[in-house]
Amino acid sequence: MTQIYKKVMVAVDGSIEADLAFEKALKIAWRNQAELVIVHVIDNRALHTYSAFDTDVYVNLEKEARLKLEAYEEKARKTGLLHIKAILEIGDPRPLLAKDIPEREQVDLILIGATGLNAFERLLIGSSSEYIMRHAKVDLLIVRDPEKL
Repeated sequence: MTQIYKKVMVAVDGSIEADLAFEKALKIAWRNQAELVIVHVIDNRALHTYSAFDTDVYVNLEKEARLKLEAYEEKARKTGLLHIKAILEIGDPRPLLAKDIPEREQVDLILIGATGLNAFERLLIGSSSEYIMRHAKVDLLIVRDPEKL
């Protein structure tokens, strides 16, 4: 039985892995004639110390994120996709990408890029991919960079 997806969500952050996930999401959305939901989450966990000193940090990050999202959205339109939604959120990306946004948007497939953290880095900061894998209630595709394998 072939799985048909109606709403495909891809998390983007400008990394190579996220770009690879975006490319796969384009193909899956095209093949399924699905809506593509492009999501960027500004991780505010590390910004709390900066915000006390410079509120422009949030403003600049948001401007940069909106420009990135617009570029992803334009690229998706050029492939012929008709139904595209771009979402920008500020917060902890793990619950936002695993549960909150997929439930709100009624997503049935999530694509994310693997960051390639080593075991020590995962212990210190945690892995978003791992968290999403454990908590997502829909299908999840973690895209790896073959150059880093």
